Amino acid sequence: MSKISILGINGSPKKSGLTSKLLMQCLDQAQIEGAKTQLVHLVDYEKSFFKGDTHRVSEDLKSVVDLLLGANGFVVATPVHWMNMSSLLKNFLDELTVLEEHNFDLEGKVAGFIATENEGGGWQTVLDLAGPFSHMGVLFPPHSFIFYNMRFSKKSERNWMEKDIRLLGRNIVKMAEILPQDDEYFWDYERLKS
Repeated sequence: MSKISILGINGSPKKSGLTSKLLMQCLDQAQIEGAKTQLVHLVDYEKSFFKGDTHRVSEDLKSVVDLLLGANGFVVATPVHWMNMSSLLKNFLDELTVLEEHNFDLEGKVAGFIATENEGGGWQTVLDLAGPFSHMGVLFPPHSFIFYNMRFSKKSERNWMEKDIRLLGRNIVKMAEILPQDDEYFWDYERLKS
């Protein structure tokens, strides 16, 4: 079996903030579990807003989408802005519409989400991410929706939150390892029995 590949997608405009730090901890654990990992910061790629073209990905995000398509799984991390994901990440999610329109190109990939919050909205944010990705055929292992409250968390709560981050890295790798590595997924519409 080939080595599992996990892509980390940082949706924060800050490349060295808490969101990025937690994402890197998750990817570090994925490496410990035997995966090859890569981190991308959307702020380095996004130069324009989604214009509604569902036939092609914008040129500035094409390389990120290619990395996503080549990975077995991915972790998306975002700060919470006004009870939802960052505008960088929302724009990226809109760009991924082409993958769903084309042929559900993300079907069979494994994913998880990390949202960092100051006051609230983390749970809503990870759910707002999970919905579209679920519709695209992405699978989620246990403990894959993480929200990290920076302001209200006690030190003891931070300890288990950080363990959850590492558990996310482990579970994405383990789930990706048990899934088929070809295009013959068992949830394919064409394989439905009548």
